[in-house]
Amino acid sequence: MTRPTQSPRRKPVPAPPRPKEAREAIRQVVEAVCSELGVSARQRARRAAIEQRVVVAYNHGPRQPLDLVRAGLEG
Repeated sequence: MTRPTQSPRRKPVPAPPRPKEAREAIRQVVEAVCSELGVSARQRARRAAIEQRVVVAYNHGPRQPLDLVRAGLEG
């Protein structure tokens, strides 16, 4: 007779953030990356590129946290 296998308990998946909260979180990440890279508020094109990469990384989900860091470094 074989023993039934126990499936591991999965943690509940957290609800996705609301759009306003998501925008605020992305804005904070963009500000942090720009600050670290020394990108001023006047460099709008570079900041927009960084923000675009952060948004793409955010949309891919939490499995790729290094994309948030890499987003600003590839600009």
